[in-house]
Amino acid sequence: MTSDGLRVVIVGGGFGGLCAAIECRIRGMNPVVVEAYPTSTAYGDIIDFFPNGGRIIEKWDNGRVSRELMSMCINQGDRFEYYMADGTLVWSEPWLLRKEHFWRQYAGHRGQMHQVFVDYAKRLGVELRFGDSVAEYIDGERPGVITKKGTKYFGDVVIAADGPRSKARQQVLGLPDAKVNSGYAIYRAYYSLSEEHKRNPYLKEFCNPDRDLTMMWVAKDLHAIIYTWNKGRDLGWVLTHKDSADIGESWSFSGRIEDVLKCIDEGGFEQKLREVVLATPESRLVDYKLVWRQPLTTWLSKSSKIALIGDAAHCHLPTSAQGGSQALEDGVALAVALQRAKGDVTLGLKVFERIRFNRSHVIHMSSIQIRDGYHTLDEETIKKHPETINLPRWTWVIEHDAEANAEKHFDHLAQDVRNNRQGTIEELSVPAEGDFSIAGRVDHAIMEKSLQASL
Repeated sequence: MTSDGLRVVIVGGGFGGLCAAIECRIRGMNPVVVEAYPTSTAYGDIIDFFPNGGRIIEKWDNGRVSRELMSMCINQGDRFEYYMADGTLVWSEPWLLRKEHFWRQYAGHRGQMHQVFVDYAKRLGVELRFGDSVAEYIDGERPGVITKKGTKYFGDVVIAADGPRSKARQQVLGLPDAKVNSGYAIYRAYYSLSEEHKRNPYLKEFCNPDRDLTMMWVAKDLHAIIYTWNKGRDLGWVLTHKDSADIGESWSFSGRIEDVLKCIDEGGFEQKLREVVLATPESRLVDYKLVWRQPLTTWLSKSSKIALIGDAAHCHLPTSAQGGSQALEDGVALAVALQRAKGDVTLGLKVFERIRFNRSHVIHMSSIQIRDGYHTLDEETIKKHPETINLPRWTWVIEHDAEANAEKHFDHLAQDVRNNRQGTIEELSVPAEGDFSIAGRVDHAIMEKSLQASL
């Protein structure tokens, strides 16, 4: 048996779905991606990938994909700065913790970055079917999907990378549509900076052509982040706030500037943030309700020929800073497992789940823990221990090599599957290899000295 020519039907053409398609294609499989949105232009605002996700990208097309991304992402960032709402600087750390992270750490406009993934998938010969959404999953000897237009796609394996609104949760796993409002939402926007913005004294620093900025402000039940890139021409911002709106039908709405300003004023944020919001075209403002999904007990269908990955399997809040990177880790681990299973799809998917389950579970759950830490720490605690609000970049998370990890664990996990070893999914899976205790964080003082010495 062999994985060559394996037909892999992937539902969802986001970053996780495209990564899975790319990695499967590199290994000789024949993936087809079915995606509801017709183009990448539907992907707005900002996204970031940290080194554990970026190291996967770094290998693609002899570094060409990395170079394309870096030309449009933060590439002049020197610091990540953390402020109290009033503008008091409380913590600062390097944007890159290691010299080699330059080609592994990306942050920029979601749509532009997504198009780079799409273009690479096309160069590899991945079959892309955009503009048609999946209506039905079929779990059987020959798994497949039927789209709203009536097109049928059958393959050897189906991968549901259909995001937090995943139909696969209900149709494949038999779960209720349990969208849970996390109690928070984010206002988010992206726009281009102009000569007019340069003349505003509050916005001038964001227009610096020689330095990309990454800044975060914290207040009670609020935190804001601003990114700038592309030589002072692009700016993206997010503001997380409390929100209990009904999300029964949708959780993404057009935002209103006046509502954001109310949050800014209630949080006591400095005028700089108010000016950033006032400069935002209201057509670019999104009010996005943060949905929480409880962890799943399995990602596999009854036949073990359909698997969920990315946000469909583990829907992170943005505070994990790992949603995108974990989707990429899923994609490469899946491809390795299918290749190593040599055509035995059920074996490959069962091993894939055991490679990824505990690690993604711990990181998934961390997003709530980290969010609560941002929003409940009092000002005195932050001033005494400012490192508690820094970006969650634990060494065991950001230095992880998902491809090597999948290769390392495949054989013994495959043996467990063949032997029908008993136990819970947590007991059968690879340990997470870390947790989110303070002791597990990167020692930023040591890391910064190491970084400076290497430059």
